[in-house]
Amino acid sequence: MVTIKDVAREAKVAISTVSNVINNVNNVSTETKARVLDVIEKLGYVPNYNARTLKTNKKNTIGLFLSSIQGDYYRQLTQAVHLQCKEAGYVLSVHVSNENTSEEVYGMIVSSGVEGALIMNESLKNEHIKRIAKTNLPMVFLDRVQEGEYISSVTADNYTGAVQMMEYLVKQGHRRIGYIHGIDCTDNKERYQAYLDVLNKYELPFEQDVILHGFFEDAIAFSEMRQLFYRGVKLPDAFFCANDEMAWGCIRALSTVGISVPDDISVVGFDNIQMAQYYNPGLTTVENPVTEMGTKSALELIRMIRKEGEPAGTKVKLAPALIVRDSCRPKL
Repeated sequence: MVTIKDVAREAKVAISTVSNVINNVNNVSTETKARVLDVIEKLGYVPNYNARTLKTNKKNTIGLFLSSIQGDYYRQLTQAVHLQCKEAGYVLSVHVSNENTSEEVYGMIVSSGVEGALIMNESLKNEHIKRIAKTNLPMVFLDRVQEGEYISSVTADNYTGAVQMMEYLVKQGHRRIGYIHGIDCTDNKERYQAYLDVLNKYELPFEQDVILHGFFEDAIAFSEMRQLFYRGVKLPDAFFCANDEMAWGCIRALSTVGISVPDDISVVGFDNIQMAQYYNPGLTTVENPVTEMGTKSALELIRMIRKEGEPAGTKVKLAPALIVRDSCRPKL
């Protein structure tokens, strides 16, 4: 078995340097870090994270690794996971990485000492997923389709949901449809691709002026919409927002300049967060089954941790549903 001493010898560094690289300690030069990682990959070294688990006393703990916890979406997801963990006798440990690199997220996961990981973090690249997999840590991904030994995924069918919404807008007579992007992630990419495909299907115009970036945040969408209005851009018939919070920011911004939703323009969202029904007007949106996603992903992870059934993981894609409320009406 390859040891940390073998890695240190091959890389011509101290054992402590290898340890610092593995633990993502920022006192190693970029050149040395790259050399050590190359040797780890070359020798196929797998750190003994079981010892660290005992040291950190995190047995019976499940980790939820997110890139953000802002907004109702993440609250619903975390609550659903927490309930399943509690019922099964596990402690939930939530880790938020914000703008960390893939290497930093990798270090966060492998040094956490958890028995299994639920991962919704676009920063984590495939090369680091492969390295985590060598430790046999059970993982369930909620932001991408993955499947392997002790690796599963539970994701939403974003593309189909966005197609349903766009088809609905077209059937309501809307021909000029704007789009508000979230962050650069799989969810947004799939929703935007559906937007483009439906425009192309019906030979509707693509107008760059009404493509905005709200980064999945109410306040940013509010600001973007206000700026669009004051630039004098002709508003489209409708805006398709990549999540509900941006849709609400858009509606609020339009209201401040005397534009009524849905009398003057329709605005729709995606996710169907709990607040969407209480907005004024109630938001037409796509049901993203986030609670079901949290529940199923937690149950699947617990199954793998307990080695129930086959070690091979599964791929589950949850169906969306169109939710019609008052923020969209037929184009007259």
